[in-house]
Amino acid sequence: MSEEARTDTPRVVRSIYPPIVLIALALAMILWSFQYNETARQVPLMTSYALLILAAMDLLCRFAVPALSPLRDFWGADFRNREMKHEPAARSELAEIAWMVACAMGMLLVGILPTVPAFVFLYSVSHGRRQWRMSAITALVVLAFIYVIFELLLQYELYRGALFDERGFYGW
Repeated sequence: MSEEARTDTPRVVRSIYPPIVLIALALAMILWSFQYNETARQVPLMTSYALLILAAMDLLCRFAVPALSPLRDFWGADFRNREMKHEPAARSELAEIAWMVACAMGMLLVGILPTVPAFVFLYSVSHGRRQWRMSAITALVVLAFIYVIFELLLQYELYRGALFDERGFYGW
């Protein structure tokens, strides 16, 4: 990557800290998932390993080492053609974090099956400014996908929420 491309890109975008944080998060998730039985840890482990690999690739692509140029070209990580050309305001970043926290709290309280489609619907209507009908169809497709994959094919009962589980918050 040329020095010119590096100077046009804000330093915060080129920072090595985001992939390092993601690598630490992936490692923590891997360790955390081993407290569950073999079946329950499959999805967290698969997700964590994928996150670990992608974050490691991202970290490597951030170094201005000529030998890594083919890797940056393959992953499209040269910072010359950024997807987001602007610096988002802190308020909008906090709003996105709030959406994720609200989704996690919904899953904790009422479970995965009702929360995920509700999140998809509300986010696509309010933030994505999609028509409510298309958002509802999308939410129903997501619900059907989750239900068929986990509940039917894998025969894995998804978390029903602290409010609907006799164990309460201990079931989380």
